[in-house]
Amino acid sequence: MRDEAETTPAVEHNESKSRFEANIGGELALASYVRDGNEMTFNHTSVPKEHEGRGIGNALARAALEFASREKVSVVPQCEFIAAYIEKHPEYRHLVRQDSSGT
Repeated sequence: MRDEAETTPAVEHNESKSRFEANIGGELALASYVRDGNEMTFNHTSVPKEHEGRGIGNALARAALEFASREKVSVVPQCEFIAAYIEKHPEYRHLVRQDSSGT
């Protein structure tokens, strides 16, 4: 099995487009958000189908949540992928806005 760091491209924060991006051989994987002051609402994560299962979505989520943590902003995980990532990685749960869970 390959080391995830070997196969996962670098994630860049494209603040002007409100998203975290990874360029995979000319194709774009992304985690997009809307920022309103001290809150980031993650609304979509997308990885090209042929690149799924390589940890790219996880790398996007991790970069996005690390950014939110550094910036001390709360997170609203509208995107199911980001919500599931936070569920599996409790070290990021403190970032979730307390009234943002719909269930």
